[in-house]
Amino acid sequence: MNSEYEAFMKFDNELIEFPQFVRAQEAIEDSLALYRATKVAEHLLVLGESGTGKSSLCRRLVDRYPRQRTAELDTCPVLYVPTPPAASISGMATAMLECLGDPWPTAGNTVEKMDRITHLHKRCGVEITLFDEAQHLHDRGQAATHYLVGDWIKSFVDKTAKPSVFLGLPRLENLLQVNEQLRRRFSRRMQLALGRSRDLTIYDECLQLFFSLGQSLPIPLDVANLASADTAMRIYYATDGRIAYVKKLLGAAFRQASRTGCEVIDRELLEDVFTHEIFHGGIGALNPFNAGFEFRRLDRGGEPFQRGDAVTAPRSRRGAAR
Repeated sequence: MNSEYEAFMKFDNELIEFPQFVRAQEAIEDSLALYRATKVAEHLLVLGESGTGKSSLCRRLVDRYPRQRTAELDTCPVLYVPTPPAASISGMATAMLECLGDPWPTAGNTVEKMDRITHLHKRCGVEITLFDEAQHLHDRGQAATHYLVGDWIKSFVDKTAKPSVFLGLPRLENLLQVNEQLRRRFSRRMQLALGRSRDLTIYDECLQLFFSLGQSLPIPLDVANLASADTAMRIYYATDGRIAYVKKLLGAAFRQASRTGCEVIDRELLEDVFTHEIFHGGIGALNPFNAGFEFRRLDRGGEPFQRGDAVTAPRSRRGAAR
């Protein structure tokens, strides 16, 4: 039992370095290198659904460029700022001051807070700032509020004159639409999502990721049973092409296989796991691994992927026909 838990924990902690994740990391590090060489601040917007690795990307960069502590001063080349839910301008300023080590982060009005942020940003040697879950900046108020928030962000990036990266759900892009000056500063954008390959369909990418992750499990995948175009489509519809759900499906299948003594992970096991772990109503025609599945996205009311945020549409004649 202990070995099962250890294997699952190792799998769960596995960092999914799919191509767009690697490209986003490279883009952020290129922005940092450009600043170090020229003092030019290039800003970046990284968008992705929940579970696509935005926070993991931030942690990777913080680990690669760690904070250095001395008796006199902390230096922090990469500043990581988790955005508070429904963040106001004052709340965002407070969060930044906390991350910069200000002893009284709530003190002062927004102008005074900005002055302290600018001072500490320079004093701590920050070279790039990562704002995680930045869609929270969009989740408060209407267009007028969004414009003011955008104006505050513009003021921050201009006063610090260092590169910034905003990472968040796709709706974060709406914040930029109401403020032209902010939109210009964050004109470079990347998507953390499957379905961006020029050579593979999103179905094939899902299958490729599924098998890549499966290699790290002690219970093998039934290759003869699963390595097919049909299964690739079924994995896509079971996960909606979302990386976190591919991992969730495979991790749940491993746990169930361990409990029941299954020697391989096959489609029958995946059908059962989908119902119990992803969609309790996923039975028969609503279960992608069932022979009677109707091959459509499970995005209607009460289904697991009913959220309004757009995802990449599949490229397949079979999927389109349905």
